[in-house]
Amino acid sequence: MMSQDLQALLLSYGYVGACVLVGEVAARRGVPRELARKFIHVGVGLWIFGILALFEHREWAVLPSLTAAVGNWIIHRKRLLQAVEAPPENLGTVWFALSFSALVWGAWDRPAVAVGGVLAMTIGDALASLVGRRFGRHRYETLGGEFKSLEGSLALCASTFLCVLAALTWLPGLPPDMPRVTLALLAAVVATCVEALGTRGLDNLWVPLATGGVLAWTPAEDAWGLGTGAGIALLIGVAAWARGSLSPSGVLGAILIGTPVFGLGGPAGAVALLGFFFSSSALSKMFRARKADVEAEYAKTGTRDLGQALANGGVAAVASVLLATTGDSRYLLAMLGALAAANADTWATELGVLSRSPPRQITTLRPVPPGTSGAVSGMGLLASTAGAAFIALLALPTGLSWTLAPWLVLAGVVGSLSDSLMGATVQDVRWCETCARETERRVHRCGRPTRSLRGLGWLGNDTVNVLATVTGAALAFWA
Repeated sequence: MMSQDLQALLLSYGYVGACVLVGEVAARRGVPRELARKFIHVGVGLWIFGILALFEHREWAVLPSLTAAVGNWIIHRKRLLQAVEAPPENLGTVWFALSFSALVWGAWDRPAVAVGGVLAMTIGDALASLVGRRFGRHRYETLGGEFKSLEGSLALCASTFLCVLAALTWLPGLPPDMPRVTLALLAAVVATCVEALGTRGLDNLWVPLATGGVLAWTPAEDAWGLGTGAGIALLIGVAAWARGSLSPSGVLGAILIGTPVFGLGGPAGAVALLGFFFSSSALSKMFRARKADVEAEYAKTGTRDLGQALANGGVAAVASVLLATTGDSRYLLAMLGALAAANADTWATELGVLSRSPPRQITTLRPVPPGTSGAVSGMGLLASTAGAAFIALLALPTGLSWTLAPWLVLAGVVGSLSDSLMGATVQDVRWCETCARETERRVHRCGRPTRSLRGLGWLGNDTVNVLATVTGAALAFWA
C-alpha cells in the first residue's frame, strides 16, 4: 500500500503542475503576464497548507519545493514558460522555492511560523506588485537600483499583517503568552522593509525567511514593545511623508530606526527620537527663503531620504538593541548621546546659516562663505548646544539623572563639532567651475558636473553624520 508521504508527494506535484498549466495557458491566450505569474505564485504558495496537512515527515515534505527550485532554475535558464519569464538575473522563482523549503524544514513543528513566513511572500508580495503597478504614484529607488512604490509597500504591510495574524490565531506553534497582534504587526513591518530593500528577486528569499525568523525568535517579553514600536514608526513615517518631511524611502528609514528605539529604548529613547525628528523637521521648514541659497549647495536638503534617516538615527537604533540584549544602562546613554549629536548638528545647520556675521572654518578660523563644509559660527554653536540640551531635557522626566545631563549636552556638542571638523578635512567637497562655488553636489544646480576639491571621494555627508553620532554615543557611553 502506498505510504501517506508518497501519496502527498504525488498530490503536491499534481497540484503545482496544475497551477503552472493554468497560468501558462492563460498567458498564451492573452492574459497579462504579470497576472498569470501572480496566479502561479499565489496558487503554489498556498500549498503550504497542503504540505503541513498531508505529509507525515519533514524529510518528504521538503521534496516538492526542493525539486521545484531545480525545475524553476531550468525553466528560467531555458525560457520554457512564458508566464514566469523574468530578466536573466532575476531568480525569484528559485529563491521562493528555497525559502519555502527552509520554512517547512525549520518550522515543521511550528505551523504558525511556517505559514506566516510563506504567506508574507505569497499574499503580501503579490498585492504589493499589483497595487504598485495599478496605483503606485510615489516611487522610490531601492539599494539595488530598482524602483518600488510607497502604495505597494503599504499594501504588502497591511495584507501581511492580516495573513500572519490569522496564522498566529488559528495555528499552533507559539507560546501561550505571546502577544499575537503586536507580533503580527512587527512581522508585517519587517517583511515590508525587507521587500523594499530587495533586488533581483532576492526578496523572494529574504521576505519569507525574515518573517519566519521574527515569528520564531522574537522573545515574548519583547514582542509587545517591538510590535508597538513598529506600528508607531510606520504611522509617523507615513504622516511625515504626507507632510513632505520624508521621501518614500525616508519612510522606510523611519521604520528601521523607530522600531528598535521605540520598542527597546524605553521612554527615554522614545521621547528623544520624537524630539529630534519633530524639531529637526520643523526647523528645516523655517526661514526657507533666507536659507535657500546656502542649502542649494548641500548634497541633500529638505525632504529626508533613507540615507539621511539611517545616518542620523542608525547608531541610536543599534544602541537600543544592545541595551535590550545586554541590560547595560550605558547603552541607554549611548543612544541618547547619538540622538543628542544628531539634534545638535541639525539645529546648528538649520539655524547657523541665519547668522549675520560670516562663519569661520573650524580648522583655520578664517572667514568663509555661509554653507561651507566645516564652517562654524557663534549662532551655530549656540544652536548646537541648545539642540543637545533639548534632548537631555526631554530625557530627564524619564529617569535621566540631573548629573548626567551636562555630560549628554557635551557629547552632543562634541559630536556636532566632529561633524564640522570632518567636513573641513576628510569629507568629499567639490567645486563647480562654471559657478566658481564650493558644493557637496556631484552635479551642481547649474546642471554641470563638479570636480573634487578636497577630502575623500567616498566620504559623503551621510557617512560623516554617522561618524558624528558615533562620537556622541561613545562620549555618552563613558559618562
